[in-house]
Amino acid sequence: MPESVQSTSVMLQIPLRRKLSLIWTYARERLMRQVHAVAFITGYLALFQLLVLRAPIADFLKIAAGILAVVAGLAFFMEGLFLAIMPLGERCGLRMPARAGLGLLVAFAVILGITATYAEPAIGFLKAQGSSTLPWRAPLLYYLLNAGAPLTVGAVAVGVGFAVVLGVFRSLRSWSFKPFLYLTIPVLLALSYWVSRDPRTAAIIGLAWDTGGVTTGPVTVPLVIALGIGVSRIAGRGDEPSSGLGVVTLASALPVIMVLLLGAVLAPRFPMPGGPDEFFAPERHNQSVRVAGSEEAFRELAANNLSPEKVKTRFGTESKKKPSDAGPRRHVPRKMMRAHAVNALKAIVPLAAVLLLALLLIVRERLPHNDEVSLGLVFSLVGMLLFSYGMDRGLSSLGNQAGRSLPRAWEATERPDKAVTYSGINENLLVRAVRPNGSVAEYLPLADKGGPQFVPFIRERYDADRAEYRWIPEQGPVAGDEDFWGYALVLLFVFVMGLGATIAEPSLNALGVTLEELTTGTYKRSFLIVTVALGVGAGMAMGFCRILFAWPMIPLLAGCYLVALALTCISTEEMSAIAWDCAGVTTGPITVPLVIAAGLGIGQRAGAAEAFGVVTMASVFPIIAVLLSGFLIAARRNALDLENLQMDAAPAEREAKP
Repeated sequence: MPESVQSTSVMLQIPLRRKLSLIWTYARERLMRQVHAVAFITGYLALFQLLVLRAPIADFLKIAAGILAVVAGLAFFMEGLFLAIMPLGERCGLRMPARAGLGLLVAFAVILGITATYAEPAIGFLKAQGSSTLPWRAPLLYYLLNAGAPLTVGAVAVGVGFAVVLGVFRSLRSWSFKPFLYLTIPVLLALSYWVSRDPRTAAIIGLAWDTGGVTTGPVTVPLVIALGIGVSRIAGRGDEPSSGLGVVTLASALPVIMVLLLGAVLAPRFPMPGGPDEFFAPERHNQSVRVAGSEEAFRELAANNLSPEKVKTRFGTESKKKPSDAGPRRHVPRKMMRAHAVNALKAIVPLAAVLLLALLLIVRERLPHNDEVSLGLVFSLVGMLLFSYGMDRGLSSLGNQAGRSLPRAWEATERPDKAVTYSGINENLLVRAVRPNGSVAEYLPLADKGGPQFVPFIRERYDADRAEYRWIPEQGPVAGDEDFWGYALVLLFVFVMGLGATIAEPSLNALGVTLEELTTGTYKRSFLIVTVALGVGAGMAMGFCRILFAWPMIPLLAGCYLVALALTCISTEEMSAIAWDCAGVTTGPITVPLVIAAGLGIGQRAGAAEAFGVVTMASVFPIIAVLLSGFLIAARRNALDLENLQMDAAPAEREAKP
């Protein structure tokens, strides 16, 4: 190099205002991306509740604050994934298979699957839904969602860990994807049928199957696919677009088995479903305390669900409500933030530690871009904290309120805001009438502008000492007196919700690109998105039908999955893997919590003992839809090939003629 040429490094000087402008532009773009993901489903739920069902939204400001926290949390969390978790996972996944023995690779796969599951945002929400279940209706389900939630999440995590190991061996040995389905799905169905025969475990079937959709989120899917691609490269198949496919399906199926087995093992220690009197009976004390988790939690349940007289008779003390139900609540948000911060640390730190140790000790590479990785981990922690706080403080309430408001479509609703208290009421004014079953109904004539009207007399609202009666008017069904139209309105609402939420799911676009490459452009990405969205909408409608009409879970599962298996038998390997992986990528961190909350809300109103299973139906229907669409695309491609052959043959035939 000539001496006149000198190597110099120039530090680019950018004014502070310009720096802040660049940072704001970048942050705004990331925030708007999450706003688009959240806006449709939250706005749709709120507007449908307000405008169609004409039901007010309770705690509106709290819910609005929760939505803002969720948007900011997702923005921070996804940015942390892109800066730290995903680069570390891709480096480990792509380079570890070449530098580690099989035993070490298997151990890493198990630990990666387990720690990634704990870092999934929707897992925390699943643990927070315990309060929506009545302990006497489904004791084991209540336990698994409350005191036993760590066991439930642990079982799910172990299932994902084993799924990642199977995915590694499949990529390493070039095993076909279909045999895994032919073995796993029948085992799942048989195990579900066996569990359904015990009333104690029957209620956990929907929860178990829903965990398959909860686990395949924005953390688990990229990491396990990166590991699968790394192993495929070692096996000489790294350039195939289908490398890594199928692992998402295994990560959805094996957690179901683990949760069902956990329930079967725990069931003998828990009481049978019954009523509150049986649950709080002295002879069931030990079992009921086990359901509640502790003596303190059991007494708290009694105080919140029994009358003060019954509590005093049962425990010999006055009823005491939870501290959060009375008195100052200044320290409650602080305690909640502290709890969410601890949960965020438990979710992110183990996963980051596993990836960093694997990179430094096994791959033996220096940490790339220390500043970016450190910033990414901080962003991930802040994002997880804000997301879980916002979901707990507001967004889950929106879904639950929407679910509890849906029965307004087909049933009359009381309007306490329009209640009127009438004085001078005595029982001599009552009019009695006989129902078809022989029971006697009581009515009270009340003066109205249009003349007297007879309203049902409810004795709990009658104060004999003051001779007063509090009348609460009713609002008729939104869809009219025919139940059919009310149910149709609800199912249409659910279908559109699933359709819109799926189209906005970013993971589905990536899967569409892979399928477009596999089919050399014949199967368009846009066609896959529409097909999957229609399947999710139809599946959600079927899931809500199960809750509304109390349909049994096992026949629905068996029918849907047997159809999916039959279609898989006659589909190609790549198309089958794509279709089954669609079941996992369509269930995002926003859609799953809101769908579960809405299902639990309508389940409480409809009287269902358990209301899980909507996510399961929303997962299996896209499989069937994509497999069917594959046959349509293949038929169209064959028709085009035949037409091209005929066009090529036409000139030759003309030349052959004399």
